[in-house]
Amino acid sequence: MGKDITHIHGYYSPDDLYGKIIDGLGKLGKDLSKITLDDLQPVDEFHIRGDTATKELIKLAEFTEDMHILDVGCGIGGSTRRLSHETGCRVTGIDLSDEYIDTAANLTELLNMQDKVNFEACSALGLPFEDNSFDGVWSLQMNMNIEDKLAWLKETYRVLKPGGRAIFYEVCGNKNTDLHFPVPWAQDSSMSFLLPQQSFREAISSAGFDIKVWNDKTDLAQKAFSGATKPVGEPSLPILGVYLLVGEDIQSKAYNLHLNLDEECVSLIETVAVKPA
Repeated sequence: MGKDITHIHGYYSPDDLYGKIIDGLGKLGKDLSKITLDDLQPVDEFHIRGDTATKELIKLAEFTEDMHILDVGCGIGGSTRRLSHETGCRVTGIDLSDEYIDTAANLTELLNMQDKVNFEACSALGLPFEDNSFDGVWSLQMNMNIEDKLAWLKETYRVLKPGGRAIFYEVCGNKNTDLHFPVPWAQDSSMSFLLPQQSFREAISSAGFDIKVWNDKTDLAQKAFSGATKPVGEPSLPILGVYLLVGEDIQSKAYNLHLNLDEECVSLIETVAVKPA
């Protein structure tokens, strides 16, 4: 594992994450034998606009139950499971963080979804799959930690079958490059590698994809974070929340993301890219 990857791996490696989630569910009075996707949504859909965005992306993707989809950068598997649940497709999720992958697998068993959804810890820059293995690719907000965008996109392209669709829902740069840190994906600038939208689009094309859909979602991201305020004093955190994944300074990270969106430092896109048949 290279120095940069080790740094990023450490950021996404909380201790006993599954135990903390189970403890939180218990405190909320949830019956563990009847846990639903919605019960987990506050903690396991770690991207801008959460399950609302996931459901929009599922419609956009048009994946069907006969497909096997690769989720690149799956976190603890919230959108991986949501995708399978809504479409009936089989999904394999990969993430760099062993702790996330272990938690993802345990939560999937808790929901009794392991027949359709499985996980593997690996780097998106070296996928352990053969060429043309997957009918579709799904990647929600993980490009921000990858410096070599083209290597990641070429690996994604390699494992996708000809004619297959890749869905990317990603934070990009914007007009101003001086970001406020920390943000949800990075404690500091050493972990954050944002390309402006046009450069990111060119990287997707350079990897061999045809871009079929390109939607700017920055205005919706701004609305989602418009209520984020600068935290004062000890944080007041919910029993279950994404702070379990990336630390108790999540309110500072949310506030800085609000500033970065409003000051045109970051933007948000969704795109459908197709591997030519």
